[in-house]
Amino acid sequence: MSALRVLGYATATTAVAFALFAGCSSSDPPAPGGESEAGSDGPITTTTPDVGVAPDGSPKPPNDGGTTEDGATTEDGAAPDPDAGGLDCTGAAGDPAGAATVSGYIDTLVSQPSAAIRPQAIDAILRTCEAFGPAVWPREPCWAFLAAAISKESGYNPTVTVRDAYATRNVGGKQANDPVVGLLQVRFSSTVHEVSVLASKARLTCAGCTLPASFAAHAAESGNSDFWAVNGPTQHMSVMTSVACNVAMGAWFYFVNASGNGKAAAVTYPNQYCNGLGTGGNIITGLLSHLKGSEGGRGFIANQSALNGLQATDPGGYGYVTQIKSWFDVMLGPVAPHPFFVRMPPDPAVHCE
Repeated sequence: MSALRVLGYATATTAVAFALFAGCSSSDPPAPGGESEAGSDGPITTTTPDVGVAPDGSPKPPNDGGTTEDGATTEDGAAPDPDAGGLDCTGAAGDPAGAATVSGYIDTLVSQPSAAIRPQAIDAILRTCEAFGPAVWPREPCWAFLAAAISKESGYNPTVTVRDAYATRNVGGKQANDPVVGLLQVRFSSTVHEVSVLASKARLTCAGCTLPASFAAHAAESGNSDFWAVNGPTQHMSVMTSVACNVAMGAWFYFVNASGNGKAAAVTYPNQYCNGLGTGGNIITGLLSHLKGSEGGRGFIANQSALNGLQATDPGGYGYVTQIKSWFDVMLGPVAPHPFFVRMPPDPAVHCE
């Protein structure tokens, strides 16, 4: 494997370092919804999560902490996982300085979380970056990125629900009930499905989210099955509105595509990435993949000039990326090289089961 070379850069407030793999600000408040991945992101196959099978129960109210309908642990009841590979899964409780930094980042945003949601969001950002954060970034850029992305996607409202055309598509003669939901606007039939089949469960638990055990019974089904597209989204709304689970799942999708969907000539779906076929992109790849699906996000935008070129070819993608980047830049100050343009090599050992 190629060696990593360490480069340093300074922000306006702190000096941080990251490993680079060899080889105009707006104050407008976000418009929640519409920024999520477009539909299904390709077939996922064969891998079954290492969890037991239990019958589905009745959903509990969103954001109540403790456990979900299947006894899965959510943000208020999650404990560090001893099998998470030496990660520090203690979140805000174990890193009060980091929590203060993230809180300061959030203070720069127009949309502020409620008093009840703020500590949950801070903890979720810290733990998600510990579990799934890019190896080529130190923690501060990861924290700032998620703080900005959440603001763009939902304005820090964990129950934001958008029923777009894909949410009510026809699946086998039935109408889907498959909206995008929550802080990072995840969809049950795509992101939740992919995470449940592909993602490292130990790291997901480290991020504060343990999925319902009953998901394993549906792991081999397509995203258009009754469970994933019709009945499951309602039955498991508490999973999608859980602050910890939503941030972890949405970030996982960002980072998997950022690390694996960098081939411009052909899409690389998350299941292909987890099978070792990824081509490194960068966080812009991840953002565009989240916005338009993996099909629409593939490729690598290497610099500001190339990003500016999207104004003519993809104005929606340009607006989405640059809004998040502008908030990120306020949080970190001048950064060189800019983390948004740093190539992220594939890292399936972190992201995949």
